[in-house]
Amino acid sequence: MPGEMVAEKIGAIATHGHVRRDHLVHRLAHGGRVVVITAEQGAGKTDLMSQWLSQQRSSAFAWIALDAGAGDPRTFWSRVMQAMSAARPEAFAALEHDYAHGRIPPEEALPRITSASMRDPEPMVLVIDDLHFAADAVQDQLVSLLRRSPNLQLLAASRTRTRFEVPVTAAGLAVTALHADALAFTANEIAQAAAVLPYQLSEPEIAGLRRTTRGHPLAVRLALSVMANLSRGGTRRPSADEVQRGVESMLAGFVPEFPSPRDHELALIASLVPEIDGAFAEQLGGAASWADFERFDTLGYGRLASRHGRTVFRLQTLIAGALRPRALAELPAERIAEVRRLAFAHLYEHADPIDILELLIDGNMDRAIFPHFVRNFTEISLKRSRELVAIAGSISPERQLREGTIPIMIAVALSEDALVPTPRMRELLEIGMPSLEHRAAEARGAAGSLLLLARFAGLRVSRAYDEAAEVGEQFLRQSALASPSWRSGMSAARLQIILTELLAGRAQRVLDLAEGLADDAHPGRQAHLHAILAFAHARMGDLRASKRELAAVDPSQAGWLETTHSIGWHLATALRTASLGRHDDAFAALAAVAPRMDDSELWPAIVWTRGKARLVADQAALGHQELEAALAEREHLPVSAGWTEELRTLRGEFLLATGDLVGARAALAHDGNAASSRLARARLAILASRPDEALALLDALDAEARDPRTPDAGLFPAQLAQLQLLRAGALARRGDTECATSLATQAFLALDRLDNLLPLLWIPAAELALIRSLVPPDVWRMPPGSPFAGDDVVLEQLSKREALVLLELARGGSIDEIAGDLHVSSNTIKTQTRSIYKKLKVSSRTEALARARQMGLV
Repeated sequence: MPGEMVAEKIGAIATHGHVRRDHLVHRLAHGGRVVVITAEQGAGKTDLMSQWLSQQRSSAFAWIALDAGAGDPRTFWSRVMQAMSAARPEAFAALEHDYAHGRIPPEEALPRITSASMRDPEPMVLVIDDLHFAADAVQDQLVSLLRRSPNLQLLAASRTRTRFEVPVTAAGLAVTALHADALAFTANEIAQAAAVLPYQLSEPEIAGLRRTTRGHPLAVRLALSVMANLSRGGTRRPSADEVQRGVESMLAGFVPEFPSPRDHELALIASLVPEIDGAFAEQLGGAASWADFERFDTLGYGRLASRHGRTVFRLQTLIAGALRPRALAELPAERIAEVRRLAFAHLYEHADPIDILELLIDGNMDRAIFPHFVRNFTEISLKRSRELVAIAGSISPERQLREGTIPIMIAVALSEDALVPTPRMRELLEIGMPSLEHRAAEARGAAGSLLLLARFAGLRVSRAYDEAAEVGEQFLRQSALASPSWRSGMSAARLQIILTELLAGRAQRVLDLAEGLADDAHPGRQAHLHAILAFAHARMGDLRASKRELAAVDPSQAGWLETTHSIGWHLATALRTASLGRHDDAFAALAAVAPRMDDSELWPAIVWTRGKARLVADQAALGHQELEAALAEREHLPVSAGWTEELRTLRGEFLLATGDLVGARAALAHDGNAASSRLARARLAILASRPDEALALLDALDAEARDPRTPDAGLFPAQLAQLQLLRAGALARRGDTECATSLATQAFLALDRLDNLLPLLWIPAAELALIRSLVPPDVWRMPPGSPFAGDDVVLEQLSKREALVLLELARGGSIDEIAGDLHVSSNTIKTQTRSIYKKLKVSSRTEALARARQMGLV
């Protein structure tokens, strides 16, 4: 083909395609020396090759377009020589001329081309469109040419399997093969193609279109054509059913002529199921049926592929789409139901989970839908929730009322894109939840456990985290007696229950329940679990255990650090690096998850961790501003009671750190009774020079933590160390140095075991100084930053006489007037006033009175 004709053809092809396929072009550019694209008609093979060629600058290329008359050796090599001559006339023009005029016999074409290619130092790309028209013998000759000509590359498109895909050939020539599934349009590409419509498609509509067409480029364009026609210039939006009927009508012409009625029936059956393997084929039509499907592969009706160690047959997308309506019309209803039951029994562990879900929905196997969703939740929830919503749209309201787990499943899928429950989600829960309560009373065994799990899912979707966690634990207790294989299928559910415990603020329960997932082999779930555990340990102050969990994750996995599953990993990293004084690293880890605060259920954990990092970095004022802004912006977002209390307590800690004891007292006056809140209140009492009040608070907390009747009052390891240090400081202030030394020593030993010195930051400076004077030097550890509540708050308690003088100063009396009222000399009042200033860290009466009011002393 002359060069200008090649350019004209490529230009026409390139402008015909409306979708840029950069990710596939990248795969071609980084493929082997031979790249073969094998897919059915309309899959976009030629368009993809043209896009790749449009980016080539370093190599000449020879475009060879084959047809039904080009399969014999003479015609094939004639086309090849014409294209190579057009690309590099100085190397191949003479050869092409001699061959065209009969001076070179056909049997010498291959050695002559090989010899010319080996002499030509410049690289060249052979681009062969429709290679399936070339006979196997001709393709074998082409393989020989590529083996002997290192300067030649091949980019070929074929509707059927080529000789380059034979394993020995593929390995020897570094063959890269792309098949139909790789060429399917992504959701983003469908959105690009849909720009031709007079209205914009929503994300659910795009997901539905992708599911209907399987992303097949030609099927997508046919569907868009149908939608454009039905929209009447944009005045209406056609329904999914209208579009599907229109596409089916347009696909009718893609049904091939089958050689026999048996072949026709097998093809109809194949259109009803996602794939067929050997065992399934034998169940469908006897021992010889698999050979029929192998023949279908040769005829181009579909293709054989390897999946999970099995060879399976799949019909071409266009053929399957055209045959499916015929199958429903021509096959008896009993046969259709039997085929779907057999397909589910044979394929549910191996086939694509969304395909199986569609099979269950089409077959009215409603009781099996939710269990299948649960078993495959990890794969579906990551990227395919919208596909589920699209195909579940065909389930009638009557079926949803009858099987309440179905609307809950749809609500769960919708919740992947909605942090706050939408009206549609609430509507689905109102349909599903009551039916669960009616059935739960009579259900037993696995069925009863699944109903509990569905109730847990509904509560989780409604963001009732505390109640969801309780129901989740009830499910785990009830399912503990089930078979190991059944429990293995519930691993994704257990992980979601563990995550719900974290969302409820119950870190210890996260660790307790995680033991049940130790044998889960799914790599994605394991990475997610390790990330959750890393944060749970860090949240409890055990940074040594957190470090182990962090090390169990490979953060270099492509894209993993950008997923929601990595949030716990980032938060644990922030706390650990903050404990080491690496504040920039801590805030870098937090910056990676800050954008997720508006779309992740873990937003309270992100806000809390950032606040703790600000405290450690001695940036309390900035942290307080960030906290208030974050809470104001997200007051509409769901949050559990546990995290609500933690964030309120964090506000109090910021105020303590900035010296605002009055504000801190108000912030900590909430009715929460968590250990963190009670420790903060004890710290406030110490800072306000009320050691007896602090000891009373700490003793009560310690007693409850030790009491087996109040298991929920247990302290985290780091909280226990903090309690011991606060008690030690208060006792030392009262003169009980022996007990204080013992408590402080225990605390430091515990912090060494936890590899965590952060609790030292929560001890007031004066108390920390006292503790340092008591413990042996080899026990003492320096805090990783400025001690909490440093010089900005009172460090010494006023005497009774000084407190009385302070009250008189607040009333506005002069030195002489106060001296007269108290029956002492003016010099005595001046001395006591200077002592008051020193203890309050001020230098004037105005500052002293302001600080005293702040602390509640006047």
